[in-house]
Amino acid sequence: MLVEGHPGGYIDWFVHSGSWEVLPLRPMPHADDSRVKAYRKQAREGILPPVLLWWISGLDCHVILDGHARLAAAIAESVEPPLLELHRTVPRDDLAARTDEAVTFYKGELARFARLRAAHGPTVPDGAALAGPQLVRLFDDLNTARLPTWAWPLPGGASRWRRIAHEVAGAQWEAACR
Repeated sequence: MLVEGHPGGYIDWFVHSGSWEVLPLRPMPHADDSRVKAYRKQAREGILPPVLLWWISGLDCHVILDGHARLAAAIAESVEPPLLELHRTVPRDDLAARTDEAVTFYKGELARFARLRAAHGPTVPDGAALAGPQLVRLFDDLNTARLPTWAWPLPGGASRWRRIAHEVAGAQWEAACR
């Protein structure tokens, strides 16, 4: 479940594509950490609070926003952790337009089947049995589909990124760049 090579981790879009791995944003605590021990008891009792994950499409994986110790406890106890996932969905200002597109598609399919029925007789279905489930799927996608995560360039570009990474990771960053 964790990105291969933890704690350093390595994400490869070709090998790990669609693998739904989880990338910790900080080092995972060890199984003997006091918080992990407390959460291990909750994991055994089935009352472990959820781990908060965020799907980042550019990484093709989830990152842990909250719950590193809870996830470590679940792994230590070999239980499936409760998860709460955040991901980007259809923006509200786009929702009305996409709803109208779905309804227009549905009406168009019913009209197409009506024309076929007029030309070929009552053996042709009215189309509701085929177009109805498609409309339901389109509406469901409007509420649940994952859209790509937005990102903006860092002002200052790559040189600023390297400077920030060096400030945060120090010698670890320099060793990783070699």
